[in-house]
Amino acid sequence: MVSRRNFISILMMMAVMFFMFQFSQVAREGQSNYNTNIYLGGEALSGEERWCAEDADEFGGESGLAVLFAERGSSVETVVSQWCEYTKRRLVVCRGVEDYAVSEDRLPEAVLVDSAGMDLAGAMETFEEITDLGITLIFCNLPAPQVIGDSEELQKLLGIQSVRQDSIEVEGIHLLSGFLLGGESMYLAETEEQEKLQDLDLNVPWYITAGGTKTYMVGVLDKLLKDVEAKNEYFPALIWRNGYNRASVFAVNGDYMDSMQGIGILDAMMYEADSYALYPIVNAQNIVVANFPDLTGENDEKMLELYSRDAKGIQQNVFWPALSGLALRSQYRLTCLMEAQYDYGDSAEPSAETIPFYLQQFRESSAEAGLSLTHSEDTDLGDKLERDNAFYDSMGEPYLFGAAFAQEKDLEELEPELSNVDFLKSVRTIACETEGDVPVVSYYSDAVTLQSITALAPVHKYSDNLKLKCFETALGYSNTLIDMHDILWPESEEDRWENASEGMVSNLDTYWKPFSGFQNTTLSESDARVRSFLNLGYQDEREGDAIRLKLFHSGEGWFLLRTHGERIADMTGGEYQEAEKDAYLIHALSENVEIALEKEGGALLYGDMYYR
Repeated sequence: MVSRRNFISILMMMAVMFFMFQFSQVAREGQSNYNTNIYLGGEALSGEERWCAEDADEFGGESGLAVLFAERGSSVETVVSQWCEYTKRRLVVCRGVEDYAVSEDRLPEAVLVDSAGMDLAGAMETFEEITDLGITLIFCNLPAPQVIGDSEELQKLLGIQSVRQDSIEVEGIHLLSGFLLGGESMYLAETEEQEKLQDLDLNVPWYITAGGTKTYMVGVLDKLLKDVEAKNEYFPALIWRNGYNRASVFAVNGDYMDSMQGIGILDAMMYEADSYALYPIVNAQNIVVANFPDLTGENDEKMLELYSRDAKGIQQNVFWPALSGLALRSQYRLTCLMEAQYDYGDSAEPSAETIPFYLQQFRESSAEAGLSLTHSEDTDLGDKLERDNAFYDSMGEPYLFGAAFAQEKDLEELEPELSNVDFLKSVRTIACETEGDVPVVSYYSDAVTLQSITALAPVHKYSDNLKLKCFETALGYSNTLIDMHDILWPESEEDRWENASEGMVSNLDTYWKPFSGFQNTTLSESDARVRSFLNLGYQDEREGDAIRLKLFHSGEGWFLLRTHGERIADMTGGEYQEAEKDAYLIHALSENVEIALEKEGGALLYGDMYYR
C-alpha cells in the first residue's frame, strides 16, 4: 500500500514531467515558425542570364562544337540539341551530308548522324575525312539492314562483321557495366513477375560486330548464355564502338536516341571516346508527393468503404506516417504539394484546419510544402486558380509556396497566371509529368523553372530503369512522382494504398540505391541547382595528369568527372566524392578548379599547377 507521502511525491513528479513536456512542446512551437518556407532562398538566378552558345563569348570562353546530320523535324535533332545545351556545346545542323565541309580552323568534338533519309553509302568520303581528323562519329540510329549489307565500306566504318538477320526477337537486353552510371543490368523476363516489367523493344536487326569493337548493350538470345560474357560478341549488338582511322565510331541499333534518355547515352559515348569526361550536372534527387494532403475530402465515401476512415483520418494516421518513415529511412527530402480542391462542381469546400499540422510535420521531416494545381476535366484552370486564391487568402499570413505541380495540358495557360494570382507569385519552379520532347530541366519562363517528372515511384519497368540510368548519367538528377490523387481516387486494385505503397518503397529502395551519392533535395532546393546548371558556362582542359576547370558566369557548380582507371589524388578550388568506380561528383567552389589524377594503385604523377 502506498503511503500518503509517497503518493504526494508521485503526483508532484507527474505534474513536473507533464509541465516539462508541455513546456518543451510550447517552446518548440514558439521558436519554430512553421509558416515559413525555409527552402525558399533569396533572389534567384534569372533565365535572362542562361547560357547560350551564340553568346558564349560573354561567358569568357568559346564553347565546344557538335555537328548533326538530320532531316528537319527529327526527334533525334531535339535530343541532340538539348544535349548540346546541357553540355554547353554549339550545335550546327546540316540537312544532308553534302551540306557539310570540314573546317580545320575549328574542328567539332563530335559529328552525329540521324540515318533516316541520309545516303550513308554515298557519304563515305566525308566520313573518311572526319575520322582521319580524329573526330568522334556517332550514328544515332542505323539505316535498314539491307543498306548496311550492300555496302562493305559502311560495314567496315561501323565495325559490322556481318548482317546475320534483318530482324530477330531477342529474349532480353543486357546493359554492360561501365557505360551508364548505375552499373550492369539484365533486362530479362525469367519469372512471371519480371514479365510485367518487360516493355523494351525486343525486335531488332541482328548485327555481329567485328573484332576490335567494344559492345555496351546487346540483345540476349538464350537464357542459358546470359552470363557467358565471351558470347556477347555473337549476340545482336545494340550499342557499340568501333575504332576507325584515328577516331571512335559509335552505333545505336534501335530507337534509344529518339527520346530524352539519349542525352545520357551521348555523354557515355563522349566518355568512352576520350581519356576522361568532365561535364556539368544538376545533382538533385527529388521525391514529389503530388496532391497531398487533400484539404477537401471529396472522396470520403470511397475512403470509408476501403479503409473505414475518411480522407482526413487516412491521410494523417496512415499515409503521412508511412511517407515520413520512408523519407527518414532513406534520407529523402519530400516535397508535398497540397491540393485545395480537385472537383469544383461538387458542394465540398476545402478546409484549412489541418494545414498547420502538416506544415509542422513537414518542417520536422525536412520536407517542403507546395501547391498542386491539378483539377478535374469539368473544372476550368482559371476558375480553379480564382477559387484557390480566395481560399489561401482567407488563411491570413501567407505561406510562401516555392513549388507547384501542374498538368501538362495547363502549362501554356498557367504561365501568365503565375505573376497575376497572389498565391502563385512566390512559385519559382513547376513539376510536371510530361510526354514527348519536353526537356528534363528548363526555364518555363525567365522567373520560373520546369522540372519534368522522370519516374513514377509505384511503377518501375525495364524502360524506366534504363531511362533512370541515362538521366543520372547526364544530369545526376531524378524527379520521382508519388501521385496521391490516384490513391485518394482509386480506379483499380493497383491504386489501393497497400499495393501502391509496397511498389514505391520497393522501387525506391532498390533502383535508386546506386545513385545515393547524389544529393537528396526538395523542389525549391533543386530549383536553385537547376538555375545554376542552366546559367553557367565552363571550359576544361587536360595537361598530363592535371585537369583544369574554369567556370564562367557562376561562382560554383556541380560536375561529374569520369575516368578510365584513374582516381583523384588532389584537388583545389572545390570538393569531391566518389559516386561509383571511375566516377566522381565534383563541387566547384571557385572559378578555377585544379584536379590531380593518378593511376589506381600508382604514385602521384602530377605536381604543382597554376592558371595563366
